[in-house]
Amino acid sequence: MMKLTLWKFGFLLFLSSLCAYYLYCKTYADNIYRRHYSKAVEVQHKEDVERIVLSFVVCDSRYNESLNVVKSVLIFTKTPVYFVIFTDENLKPKFNDTLNKWRSLTNNQLDFELQKINFPEAHEEDWMNLFSKCAAQRLFIPKLIPHIDSMIYVDTDTLFLGPVNELWSYFSRFNSSQISAVALEDDNPNVSWYPRFAKHPFYGKYGINSGVMLMNLTRMRTFGWVDYVTPIMLKWKLYIPWGDQDIINIIFHYHERAVYVLPCRYNYRSDQCMYGDACAEATTRGIFLLHGSRKAFHNHKQPAFEAIYRAINEYNIGIDSTETLLNKMEKYFTEAPASNCGNLKNAFFRLPIKTINDLYGKPNR
Repeated sequence: MMKLTLWKFGFLLFLSSLCAYYLYCKTYADNIYRRHYSKAVEVQHKEDVERIVLSFVVCDSRYNESLNVVKSVLIFTKTPVYFVIFTDENLKPKFNDTLNKWRSLTNNQLDFELQKINFPEAHEEDWMNLFSKCAAQRLFIPKLIPHIDSMIYVDTDTLFLGPVNELWSYFSRFNSSQISAVALEDDNPNVSWYPRFAKHPFYGKYGINSGVMLMNLTRMRTFGWVDYVTPIMLKWKLYIPWGDQDIINIIFHYHERAVYVLPCRYNYRSDQCMYGDACAEATTRGIFLLHGSRKAFHNHKQPAFEAIYRAINEYNIGIDSTETLLNKMEKYFTEAPASNCGNLKNAFFRLPIKTINDLYGKPNR
């Protein structure tokens, strides 16, 4: 009986020692992990500050418009920006020539890589012409550039009016489930297109506009993003007039927790002003990113948008002063025909003036 008791005691002592050793090893490993993880986060944050990545897709007639995206970024920020541009073979020499020149003029603030248009062969024609030519390329970006962790995607009809650093900082606000940040199409069901006309699922109550999209590509790859897009296109292609944007809405309809919703000032369209002031944050803090959707920069229906675009289009990188730019913005905006959007002049000018004052000093105007 005594031997049995001693055996039990010895066995329990052995188990206790084993558990203690396990807990010690686990604690030690956790501490090592935390130190390495913190260091990795610190390094990643440092890399993010040192280089911002921005991307767009451009084919055919959108070349000049896309150059103004690059101009607007360079005007309103001093942080190095790396552009990943998906384009057809005809435009690559033009991009190389212009962007190399601008890189020299801006002391290498600008760097870039050119990627070819690359759709799956099985449905290449469907993808190429789903909306505007090659616009759907953006859906496949996570798979096409595995060397990029995160980027800001913008349509070519967008203009930055503030420092791109501010928009980039929203990546740090993502929770563990969020893979992308976008703005709502509109938060008014009487204005937003989706609750009124969509024949397919869409995000939330109002749908999203994908013209400005923060993309954590690493998380999107883990999510399996590219695996979703072709089955959705084949199922809904007769009911998605906005092409890639509608596909994004369908994906996020079923994965709402994957979305961080941006304030409307980061994707400001004519819908936010043509019926009156529908984006209070832009009015109080200024429009950050102007989106000329539905050809608002070119069709003379939104003279306020056209005035800002014209001034940036005429700006010469490395030659013109920011004072010249602001003077032209003021001139063209003042001369533009009256409009509801034009009535919100302060929303258009507040941030460009503040940013230029902060970066270059107050101009003599």
